[in-house]
Amino acid sequence: MSCERVISVDKVSKRFEMYGQPRDRLLQFLSFGRRQYFKEFWALRDVSLDVCKGETVGILGRNGSGKSTLLQIIAGTLSPTTGDVQVTGKLAALLELGSGFNPEFTGRENVYLNGSVLGFSTAQMDARFDEIAAFADIGEHLDQPVKTYSSGMYVRLAFAVQACVQPDILIVDEALSVGDEKFQRKCFDYIEGLRVGGCAILIVTHSTATVEKFCQRAALLHRGELHALGPAKNVIDQYHALLYSDEKTYLRYLNANQGQQQSAVAVESGTTSQAQDTPAAESEGDMRAAIRAWQVCDEGGTACEAFHSGQKATIAVDVDVFAPITMLQAGLLIRTIEGVSAFGTSTLYHGTSYPSPQSGDRLRVEFALDLTLGEGTYFVTLAIAEEVTQAHMEYLDRKTDAIILKISQRPLLGGGIAALRSSVSVAKL
Repeated sequence: MSCERVISVDKVSKRFEMYGQPRDRLLQFLSFGRRQYFKEFWALRDVSLDVCKGETVGILGRNGSGKSTLLQIIAGTLSPTTGDVQVTGKLAALLELGSGFNPEFTGRENVYLNGSVLGFSTAQMDARFDEIAAFADIGEHLDQPVKTYSSGMYVRLAFAVQACVQPDILIVDEALSVGDEKFQRKCFDYIEGLRVGGCAILIVTHSTATVEKFCQRAALLHRGELHALGPAKNVIDQYHALLYSDEKTYLRYLNANQGQQQSAVAVESGTTSQAQDTPAAESEGDMRAAIRAWQVCDEGGTACEAFHSGQKATIAVDVDVFAPITMLQAGLLIRTIEGVSAFGTSTLYHGTSYPSPQSGDRLRVEFALDLTLGEGTYFVTLAIAEEVTQAHMEYLDRKTDAIILKISQRPLLGGGIAALRSSVSVAKL
C-alpha cells in the first residue's frame, strides 16, 4: 500500500567507541588512526524502516537494543555512522525527561525557549501558550524554576510543549511512563488526535498494551538489528517470544514461525487464537512446550470477550508438548489496563498440575472463573512452567496480555478493581 513517507531510515548503523580508561582517548587522538585504543560497540546495524503520514509506529525491544539511539538519530541529536535518514516536516521529540529545559528558568520561560528551538516566533508561541498551560495543568508552578519540579511536572510541561505546537512528526521515548494514569490517558487521547490530523508518531515503550491499542505497526529491535516490522500484534507476539525465552529458544521460535516472509509471526491473538504447528522434534535448549491456542467462552460456550461483573467464564488454553516434562503447571494473571494485578491462579493452587507429559502430547487447561471484577478493561496473561521443586519452577512459555476482557457492571453497586458483595442500610438512631 502506497503512503506519503515522512520518515525514511535506510540501512542506518551507529558505532560507539568504548575506552577502558580516560588516557586511551588521548592516545587514540595522537595515534592518527594508526592504532585502535577502543572497543567498538555497534548500537545499530543496517536498520531500515519507513513511517507514513498519519501512522503511529511502536518500537519494542529489550533494554540496550538500540531503540533510543534510533530515535535520537531520527530526531537529529545523533549522527549515524553509516546509512541515511530523511525526515519531511516539522519534528517534535520528547526523548528524555525535561530535555531542552533550562533548570534555572521558569516553566513559562522554558515554554518559549522550546518554542524558539522548534522554530516558532514569540508571537506564535503567545497564540499557543494558553493551550500549552491548560494541557500541562501545573497551575502556579508554571512561574517557578523547573529545577523545583517533580518528575511528573517535568513530563507534563515537556509533552504539552511538544504536542501543542502541532508537529508533523512526534517522537516519544518512554517519557509518558512518568506521568500519572489520568495524564497518560490524556496524552494518548491527544496523540490519537494528532495522528488523525496527519501527524506521524513514533513511540518507544515497554508497554505492549500501549502498542497494541495505539499503533498500527511496530518494529522489534534486538542487539541493534531490526528483527521484525509489521502489524503491531504480530510484532508483539515476537517480542514476547524474545522477552520470555533464552536466545536458543527465541531462535527456534523464529525458525518455526517465519515461513516465507523473513519476519512473519504465526500467532494471531484475540478472543480465539491459534499458532502454526511446531515440529515435535526438539533439540537440547529448544522449547519443550508451547501455548498454541486459547479461547474465552461464556456460560453457554460461546466465544466472547464482553461480560457483566459476576458472570461465569471459561478460559481454555491448549498446550503442545515437545519433550518430556516432570510436572507441567499452567496459570493465568488478570491485570487492569494500568498494570495492577487483580487476580491470578494456577494448577499448583488447585492441585491439578499435569504429571509427566510426553513429546507429542497436546493438553487442554480450562480455567473456570466467576468474573467478580469492577467495570473496566482487563488483560489476561497465560503461562506454563515445569515444577522443578515444590518452591521452584522453570517457565516454558508465556503469552503476556494475550486476552482482553471487557467487564461492565449492572447495576452499579460500587467502584474499584473488585466487585465485592455488599449491602448498605440506613436507620434512624
